[in-house]
Amino acid sequence: MKKIIISVGIGLVCLVTAPKANAQRDGEFHLDKTYSIGASGTLYLNSEDAEVRITGSSRADAHVKIDRTQEVRGFSSGRSEFNVIVENRGDDLHITERERSGVRIQMGSIRTDYRIDIELPESVSIRVKGEDDDYVVRNVNGKIYMETEDGDIEIIDCKSNDLEFRLEDGDLRIDGGQGSLTVESEDGDVEVRAGNFSDIDIDIEDGDVMLETSLSDNGRYIVRGEDSSIEFVVTSGGGEFSIVKDDGSVRASSAFETVRESDHRSEFKLAGGKANVEIRTEDGRVRLSRN
Repeated sequence: MKKIIISVGIGLVCLVTAPKANAQRDGEFHLDKTYSIGASGTLYLNSEDAEVRITGSSRADAHVKIDRTQEVRGFSSGRSEFNVIVENRGDDLHITERERSGVRIQMGSIRTDYRIDIELPESVSIRVKGEDDDYVVRNVNGKIYMETEDGDIEIIDCKSNDLEFRLEDGDLRIDGGQGSLTVESEDGDVEVRAGNFSDIDIDIEDGDVMLETSLSDNGRYIVRGEDSSIEFVVTSGGGEFSIVKDDGSVRASSAFETVRESDHRSEFKLAGGKANVEIRTEDGRVRLSRN
């Protein structure tokens, strides 16, 4: 991720102690090391403004590569230190970012290039918290929990049975997936392709939802949106669909049998299974189809 900041003034930031940290002045940091992690352990990552790639593989340890550089144009005085703490705690691996600054005078712009690449055993879980980071997670099969503000998340070929995401303005895209999916989002869009989920709970405000998944007979699928456009595509299975709306509109393909229709509620039945699907929207549009 490239970030350019234009600033004029004096900043005062309290010094923060960071033991066991690797640090370089002027925001430049490079790390390329391997660390131990248990096959059923968890990666904990806390970062900000980075392009992050997390990839599961057949390796037995974790390879961590971090590169962060800054290009200052204009006048800058003072000093700052960028720190990343990497430490093992039992079978888990913790990666935590910290930045220390003193009194700094700056006139001009700063361009930051920041990338984190992590390769680890595909069986591990990940627990990520970030601000403005963009993520690509591939082939991670343990539990996935990710919390971010404005960054985008892309999940590819992950066989995790437990996925949970909490976003503000970022977009979420999932290619594949199974088990349980929980999403809380404000203004971002959610797109799920080729899913095989048995339980889904999506709560979104102003973003749009495109959900393509098979239905499990005992599965429950809940999608809540305010002004959202919601498209639900069933790839296999069937069940009962209940749509509660205020001023929104509902459309269903010919594969769906209309059970009841009123100003604020629509009910449909899709042959082929016993799943329960509930969609709630205020002013949004809902479209049901079978692929």
